Formats: sequence, structure tokens, C-alpha cells
Amino acid sequence: MIIKQLINKEEAWDDFQEFCQKSKPFKVFCSGSRIMRERSIKKYFDNFWQECNVYVAKLNNENILYIYNKECDNFNLIEFVFSTKPRNIKKTFEAAYSIMDFIRSDNHKYFSSVIRRTFKSDSYKKWVDRYDKRAIIFNDKDETVLWYNTEKMKKQLKVIGTNDSSKHLQDKIVDYDIINVESGINACVTQISIDEQKYLFDGKRVSLREGKCLIEGMISDDKTFVAKITLEFTP
Repeated sequence: MIIKQLINKEEAWDDFQEFCQKSKPFKVFCSGSRIMRERSIKKYFDNFWQECNVYVAKLNNENILYIYNKECDNFNLIEFVFSTKPRNIKKTFEAAYSIMDFIRSDNHKYFSSVIRRTFKSDSYKKWVDRYDKRAIIFNDKDETVLWYNTEKMKKQLKVIGTNDSSKHLQDKIVDYDIINVESGINACVTQISIDEQKYLFDGKRVSLREGKCLIEGMISDDKTFVAKITLEFTP
């Protein structure tokens, strides 16, 4: 897999335009007016190009995946990512991870993003949760996505903040299981386990710090236990 940072934005335009026309990641791309769709796609393209460094992963001289990355003080912010081969899951994620590793080898920062997709967003979140072995999605208001540096069969967080009701969980390791997404509901609840006991975690706020991320929210079980808790994500 060959990774290249693009200098000429026209190198990315054809693939970007084709992806947006087919996938329609934003509702404005579903307009009944062809002219409005084309103008909106071009506007998004120009904005992303102006704000980000654009990388492409190539295999056998074929473009596989693009990442639009904005380097922030403490982390890399992926503003947009798309694959030209979305049905080829193996190639798609090999390309994505290759680009991330390439960028991180230069600035040593972890990756974050938010769910920007507005068209079929629930299906997209389920797809990410099923296939992306590095990603973890939180149900804060921005629907923050974070990536581990390597693939994880079991994703883990650490309890670093509690109140009186949850202090027995301090410093415990949290195993992340699945994201439950229900159609029509903006928030999604994360199912986690601590010492093999299942809980639901409702994330409220994500703080992106240098080298780590803090996730504040509410934890509950299937009985009467409800408490505030803070989890630490270390890539």
C-alpha cells in the first residue's frame, strides 16, 4: 500500500465527486436539483481541502481510500474519509490504517473524528462498529469517534473518576462491547463490562487531551445503580 499526501486538489476531485453522488453522506446531496447537488458537493470539497491535509492510499496504482486530516494541538482530527472500494472491507481498512500510521509516524498524535454523516447515519455507525477494529464510538452530542493505534479484539478503557455511588469502580478496567443504535434516536448507549458485570454507559462529554481522552457520563446496571463516572481512553 502506497501512501501519498496530495498537493493538487484536482487529484482528489473525481473520486470525491463520485463518492458523494453515490453515497450521499449529507442530506443536501439528496436534493432533487442536479445543479444544487453539484454545487453542494463542490462547496464541501473546497472547504475540506482548505482546512485539511489530504492523503490517499494506492494499491497497484489504484486509489483505494482518502483521509482528510486536520492536525490539532493534541490530536489528529479526521474531517472526512471515504473509500473507492467500500465493498472490499479488507482493502478499505488496510488503506485507512496505513494512512493513519503514516500520519502518526510524523506527528505522534492519536486520531479523533465526529459522525458528520446525516444520511443513513445509523447504518453507518453499525458498519463502523462491526468492521473497524480500531474505532470506538461514543454517544456524546458530537458522536465522537476515536481510534486505537492497533487493532483490538477487545477494546478497553479505564475508570479514573467517580462519585460516592461509583467509587468502588475507581481504577477498574472497562471492556467495551457494542454500540446499540436505535433508528430515530440521536443518542446511542454503549454496553460495557467491568469485572464481567454488564453496565450501560451513557457518554455526555468527551475531552480530547494530549496523549489521551476523557469521557464523562452516566453508568447504570439493570437494577437501581446509577452514577457519574469518567473513563480514560489511551490509544
